[in-house]
Amino acid sequence: MKYLIILIILSFCFALLYLRLRPYIATARRILDVFREARRLNVNLKPNDTQARPPAATNERLVHCAACGAWLPASRALVLRATNTVYCSPDCLERAAGQAENRKTAN
Repeated sequence: MKYLIILIILSFCFALLYLRLRPYIATARRILDVFREARRLNVNLKPNDTQARPPAATNERLVHCAACGAWLPASRALVLRATNTVYCSPDCLERAAGQAENRKTAN
């Protein structure tokens, strides 16, 4: 009977300790998972593997957005065929079209 009471008291203390430390244990698990995943990715790569390296910078021509003035690679630009005007996004294209329409109605 005496051992049963001691066992119950010890299990109660461990339960309280676990409840207090549970957030820290969860954080430690997440950190260890990140390290495990990084290690798993590195083990699968060979030293001469080209996938591990970021793509080399190309000497691609930069173009200037007509609406916002941002510079972007020519391969990502939206170009109007009629005027060869360059835009960085559909939003800039719509904004420029709205400004042109406002100019027409003001005249």
